[in-house]
Amino acid sequence: MSGAPGAATPAAERRETARALVSSPLPLPTTTRLMLLVLVAGAGASFAAWWWLVLGQGNWPGAQLACLPAAEGAPDAVLARFTGCVNDVRLTQSAVVLCGPLGLLALALLGRAAGRRLSLWRWSAQPDRSSLSARLTAVLPDEDGDGAGPRPTLWVRGGRRIGVRARASGTVRKPWIVADSHLFALPDRQVEAMFRHELAHLRLRDVGRVRLAVAAWWILLAGVTLPVGAALLLDPGLLAAGLLVRMPVVLVVLLLTLCAVLRVREHDADLAAEADPRAPLGATAEHVASDVPPDRRQRLRRAVGLASHPTSATRLDVLADPARAWGVSAAECLATGLAAGLLFTELALLVSSLMPGRAQLAYSITGLLIGWAVAGVVVVAWWRAVAVGHRDASGRRPARAGAALGLGVLVGSQLSGRAAGDWVRDTGTADGLATALSLTHAPRAQVLALTVVLMIGGALFATWSTSLARAARAEVTGPRSAPACAAAVVLSGLLVAVPLGSWFLFARLVAARAAPDIRWSVIATPWWATGVLVGIGGALAPLARAAWRTGDGPTGEGPAARRFRPVAVLACAGVVVTAGAGWATVGGGFAGTSATSVTRSSGPPATVTARPGPPVTTGDETVPIEDLPVLPPEEERTAQLRANTALVCRALTLGGTVVWTDPQRRRDTAELLGGLDDTVLRAASAVLLRDPTGPVDREALVASLLRCDLYFRYHR
Repeated sequence: MSGAPGAATPAAERRETARALVSSPLPLPTTTRLMLLVLVAGAGASFAAWWWLVLGQGNWPGAQLACLPAAEGAPDAVLARFTGCVNDVRLTQSAVVLCGPLGLLALALLGRAAGRRLSLWRWSAQPDRSSLSARLTAVLPDEDGDGAGPRPTLWVRGGRRIGVRARASGTVRKPWIVADSHLFALPDRQVEAMFRHELAHLRLRDVGRVRLAVAAWWILLAGVTLPVGAALLLDPGLLAAGLLVRMPVVLVVLLLTLCAVLRVREHDADLAAEADPRAPLGATAEHVASDVPPDRRQRLRRAVGLASHPTSATRLDVLADPARAWGVSAAECLATGLAAGLLFTELALLVSSLMPGRAQLAYSITGLLIGWAVAGVVVVAWWRAVAVGHRDASGRRPARAGAALGLGVLVGSQLSGRAAGDWVRDTGTADGLATALSLTHAPRAQVLALTVVLMIGGALFATWSTSLARAARAEVTGPRSAPACAAAVVLSGLLVAVPLGSWFLFARLVAARAAPDIRWSVIATPWWATGVLVGIGGALAPLARAAWRTGDGPTGEGPAARRFRPVAVLACAGVVVTAGAGWATVGGGFAGTSATSVTRSSGPPATVTARPGPPVTTGDETVPIEDLPVLPPEEERTAQLRANTALVCRALTLGGTVVWTDPQRRRDTAELLGGLDDTVLRAASAVLLRDPTGPVDREALVASLLRCDLYFRYHR
């Protein structure tokens, strides 16, 4: 008997740990991992809406051609009306694209509601009024106790199939539990443990969210992948191969993420059931150990990562050490990066339509939104790992996981449908909502450099996040645990906004084969460098403050330790980081953002000296296209050539920045535009000729490129 108390102590400690984890104000692993599904599903739905509702409708040529002025007018007014009208059309297209995620959510809600009733019909379930309901009542919490809620209805599933045992379903207000009929023959202790596990699912409210995610996956399969794939097979084009490869890969990534969520939710429910103070110690472990051994099909699904339940051994390991459930693996970080890369390519184009001509600001805002989404997954996960002392938050593990996060961002950006090829070249109706994003044909050295930068940045971000959690003394419970974690998430998003947005803008210019000076103009400015350094300094301030606090006194518990308030310090750091991010983005009044003013509305930037392609034959001599002159020599410019809109617009495309920045070339370009039978181009000519040697009028430049873009796409 003397050993009984000592033998019971470890089990009691595990119960207290489990109770602390499931009652923590920090988001549970199931919650954060569900965010991955939201990111990937939102990206897929946005692309599908653009494919069917914008590109599939010819990019709305009537709406865009209606922007062409019908009569002459003041040059500035003509240009302002034209560019404003085209931008309004693209803004409307962006709003239509946003209908994709909203439609997916609506259909998923309908699918979840229908699925609940269909499952009862498919299982031939009937309301139970036998002794089995009494066993469920025995494990229900008191009406005024913690976790009390609506009493779930018990349904008994017909048939003789064994394996499902019991399953939680229904809604928060009308929950129910479906049980197999063979449960009548099981011992009361095992049945009650099973019911506690299902009640834990209901108490954690993961049933509805998971069913919503499952419905979203099926909708993406039936409403996006299969229809788009069928359309590509019936009418294959140059982009068919790239899309047909990417869509199934993204769908598989989403399925693997969904299965991971289904497995994680079982661990959360096991810990919540174990934390029930009325349950006998070890009852949950006994229930898990009695699970039916997997058959061959289940073993195969587990081998490929498609199992919806973890193995009994894994569940027992988590029950023996509850802190194991709060780790964060490199695979989870890789999946988060994939989701972020997929969504960034969609969201950046939509945000850019809200602020035409402000590409760097648009990409920084997108970086902020994606940074917050990523931080809501990985920063919270690292915060949890530090709070429980998990090994995933110590040593070199965070750096490796962060490198996987960066690699996932790169892979996700290239798995996007936007990166399936050159939409401008291969699709006659593609505009600014589809540009060159694929790095497949970019120089290998540049792609390698972009990859290394992302992986190193991810490793530094992970190291900083875990160090910040330790400096702020991350806790599982307590009044400051959730506010400090939330402040860290906000600070993390602010910190990565400008670097992440700049990387994607730089990668876009690399994919479009922009001139080197345009690529480097994204970051080679004193405002960008100063702002990033200020942001990094603000991010390191909490670590320095914590180090100074620890050094005050032999135990670090002196007056400085008592004055250290993590939330306040993180808020002050956030102000500094915000100031740095804003200065890096808008410092200098956009004067240094040449990539913004010379990027065409569709396709690669206008700074591309020449596009690679087949050689052009002239007489008996074959001349590579990049060696052709931008315009014929002056003596060969006949009146017919000068009045040819296609030739003049092609000269603007191949001429690069020199036709705008060189005074003489700008004068020649303006004279060519003035000789065309086009109201917009003549208005641009008049504006450019006002001061050929002064600064380039941005409105005239943008309007000229927009007009030529419409001419090439619609031949009008």
